[in-house]
Amino acid sequence: MSPAEFDRHAGTYDGGLDNPIKRMMGDSADQFIAVKARWLLRREPGLKEGALAVLDYGCGAGDLMRVLAELGARANFTGCDVSSGMLAEVGKRWPSGLGPVPTLAAQEGAKTPFADRQFDIVTISAVLHHVPIEERQAVYRELGRVLNPGGRIYVFEHNPRNPLVRYVIARTPIDENAILLDAREVRYGLLDTARYDLETDYLMFMPPGLAFLAPIDRTLAWLPLGAQYVVAARKAA
Repeated sequence: MSPAEFDRHAGTYDGGLDNPIKRMMGDSADQFIAVKARWLLRREPGLKEGALAVLDYGCGAGDLMRVLAELGARANFTGCDVSSGMLAEVGKRWPSGLGPVPTLAAQEGAKTPFADRQFDIVTISAVLHHVPIEERQAVYRELGRVLNPGGRIYVFEHNPRNPLVRYVIARTPIDENAILLDAREVRYGLLDTARYDLETDYLMFMPPGLAFLAPIDRTLAWLPLGAQYVVAARKAA
């Protein structure tokens, strides 16, 4: 999608809950985002200590950063996006009780205005399926450029191996031009640009609206059929 297309969706963006099938799985977009946020907090307990510099690449309306903060994260958050409309939504949706709005910056395509090795953690959530295949390597290079040696990248994406995911994506307006990608493509793409230690978990086997079933998700993290996956990449020091 072009920045203009994202701008068109910015004011009404609700995480794809305009799709009735997705609404059956959870009452709000935050329930879906919280699955990823809780995974990150288990993986990175230092997020609650306030010392980590975190970039959310392609942050959209800032929902992942906001949900992380609502769950206790106190990191130094920065967000970037190609859509000025989406970036304008971050401040509108950021509760005053969470403190200052994250630092925000516009992207020029894959490129960001940040310095080399500026961040300890980079997250990129449900972004790559919007990026044309021939432009994805530029994104991987940029993620690695802004990451500290020893830093971590977390790539969250929809899992095309899950048939319900493919059904929902095909019927969600903001995903009309999406091209889903397998976790293997993410791993190879990252390794083509830098040296990383890689791990993959699968998420959202259970409906996010049924939080009491979350332990089942953790036991099935190895099974490549969850609705989402996360590729965790630690950059060589």
